[in-house]
Amino acid sequence: MTRFTTSFAFAALCLIAADANAQVTASSYSSGGTAVASASGRGNTRLNATAIARNGGYASANMNGRGTNGGFASGRSTAIANGGTAISNGTSIANGWGARSHVNSTARSSWGGFAQSNGQAIANGNFSSATANAGATARWGQRSFSAARAVDNRGWVTPQPVYQPSVQPAYQTYGGQTYRGW
Repeated sequence: MTRFTTSFAFAALCLIAADANAQVTASSYSSGGTAVASASGRGNTRLNATAIARNGGYASANMNGRGTNGGFASGRSTAIANGGTAISNGTSIANGWGARSHVNSTARSSWGGFAQSNGQAIANGNFSSATANAGATARWGQRSFSAARAVDNRGWVTPQPVYQPSVQPAYQTYGGQTYRGW
């Protein structure tokens, strides 16, 4: 009975150690503004969320993780506001055998500008890998939006399908006119 209990305890410790690889960093800095940073994790993830607000600005940075069962999720989310509003999101989901996922999202705003950035990367399946980047910058009352999404759900299909990241348009506003850029 002791041998069974010891083996069970060792197996439970290994499962807990597999989820203990997560490295999470969340930072928030405010100098006359509001800065909110949030980072989450699970599995063997590396996450980073940073929010900096100055001069009455609002900055919010979020990052979400997961990446269990041998998968890996990694990402970064940064929002910087200097008298404006900057919101940045993350999200990286990875599962399965060789699944890796990565997200990089950045939003910057200064003096009344609004910038929002999103990023999402999902990888499920055998030899999967997904990467997504998003960046937005707005200054002097401008508006900017950016979104990126990468999905790579490779399964047990031969040959395995490859899904390219979809590029989302970014919108900029200059002097009351809205322009669509890629």
